[in-house]
Amino acid sequence: MAIVLQGDPVSKGISIGKCYIIEKGQPIIKKKFIKKEKLSKEVSRFDKAVQITLNQFIILKKNVGNSISKNVSQLLETQIQLTKDKIFLNSIIKNIKNKGFTAEWSIYNEFQNLEKSFDKIDDLYIKQRIDDIKHVVHTILDNLSDKTSQVKTNLKYFKNRIIVANDLTPSDVLLTHESKGLGLISEFGGQSSHSSILTRSLEIPTVVNVKDIQKVVYNDDHIIIDGDKGVVIVNPDNEALKYYKSKQIESLKKKKQLTKVLNKKNTTKNNQRIELMVNLELPQELKIINKTSTDGIGLFRTEYLYTEREDVPSEKEQFLAYKKIVQKIKNKPVIFRTLDIGSDKEVPENIKKGSIARNPALGLRGIRHSLNDETIFINQVKAIMRAGYYGKIKILLPMITNVSEIYTAFNLIEKAKSILKKEKKKFIKNFETGIMIEVPSSAVLANRFAKYVDFFSIGTNDLVQYTLAIDRIDEEVNYLYDPLNSAVLSLIKMTIDAGKKNNISVALCGEMAGDINCTKLLLGMGLRSFSMHPSALPEIKDIILNTDTSNLEKITNKIINCDDLEQKNKLLNYLNNNF
Repeated sequence: MAIVLQGDPVSKGISIGKCYIIEKGQPIIKKKFIKKEKLSKEVSRFDKAVQITLNQFIILKKNVGNSISKNVSQLLETQIQLTKDKIFLNSIIKNIKNKGFTAEWSIYNEFQNLEKSFDKIDDLYIKQRIDDIKHVVHTILDNLSDKTSQVKTNLKYFKNRIIVANDLTPSDVLLTHESKGLGLISEFGGQSSHSSILTRSLEIPTVVNVKDIQKVVYNDDHIIIDGDKGVVIVNPDNEALKYYKSKQIESLKKKKQLTKVLNKKNTTKNNQRIELMVNLELPQELKIINKTSTDGIGLFRTEYLYTEREDVPSEKEQFLAYKKIVQKIKNKPVIFRTLDIGSDKEVPENIKKGSIARNPALGLRGIRHSLNDETIFINQVKAIMRAGYYGKIKILLPMITNVSEIYTAFNLIEKAKSILKKEKKKFIKNFETGIMIEVPSSAVLANRFAKYVDFFSIGTNDLVQYTLAIDRIDEEVNYLYDPLNSAVLSLIKMTIDAGKKNNISVALCGEMAGDINCTKLLLGMGLRSFSMHPSALPEIKDIILNTDTSNLEKITNKIINCDDLEQKNKLLNYLNNNF
């Protein structure tokens, strides 16, 4: 009998095949003590397990395919750095020496303490970093139990299988890809975890947060994954198999057809020019867009240079990194968002100041952090301007909430220019500077802000959460997270209208830009610039090429002003299917 389960879609695509279950589960560690004369030996046993774990991560990083290694080296490096973390390791050794704990209990006790502190954090991204620590902890515990052959033995079982686990590690994802696995399902996990990011990068159909999946499946059960809708079907009947096989073939055909649209001009049926750009996080991702027709990089996140290190990147290091990006994209613009940490971007230890915020989303984040540490901000701006000498750049300021922040940031940019002149360094002198519209206050005041800046970029991910006071990770209230809420749509429309009135460009770089259900709605609201993950580009462009924007305004306004959720969805479906 078929069992249908619902989870959270993480990576698109349909997979059909037999499953292989990764037997992990929650480790059962009992509190045990050891005799004083054996403490030294216990510390050595722990050190050995840590070294084995470290070697496993390093070998995995070296052995994966070259293209994968370049794309995800930052993610794998996180596992390595956590395994080498001196504070974490010394705390465990201290528990062994001073309290007489076994290595297993000392590790588990330290992890439980960390887990409790993470539970008090509301922020989605930071909260999910406990998963990275958990993966390292479980691997060390496995190695203490001499389970060192696990990585090698799993390879043959992963081939042509759908992998089922209680939680996914980056290693699981890479092994699945390397061994030509078909898909991934986990009982837990979040959409912004490192593992989920990897599945999207490698285009492995994946569904997470499938409750009780390991209670209802056995090895070799037939499974269907629908990565588009988050559906998992265990032991499907012939009718379901026939339907999804047909859907799978259609999906592959559509993917091939959509690649052809990338070479066409970005114009609607009524000849409206639409700007299509991409969001990137790592320089290595430039390879993804080599063969695609884009108008540039609409959002380049610069945080990668600041993470997983003990020092702050120098101006020279940043300049060389940004220069490569600008030269690679040639004469198209690259919009560099200045350092945006806090909230969903964890504050690295090398630039952390003060105490940990009670609520990082409302604390020292984005431009607030930059203005609090002018040296870091000026050095980054100098590096961006120097890179701009070799191409086209724009600077984007995150988390702006008032005019004073704009004034202060602009004064610091002018100060950076003066320093570069004194240092006789080549740099771009004229460029556009814009702000992120990602909090309600900036949307409400968009008409005023437009007088001071060159462009707006709407960040819908934060705008939805700040407008609705909703945390997507909170299972009790995450049903309220709704980008189509009338308040959110009204703020987006307000921003677009303010841009038009003041003759400045407005782009949207949040998840909505890559959501095919929102494309026509955004076009109807007057949006003419989209920036999204490269993988979303073909589908969005295809919709744009087949849309006449002249007839969208009336139904768009109905959707914005509709308070009934069911009626709103009907109107949206009508818009997407009839215009």
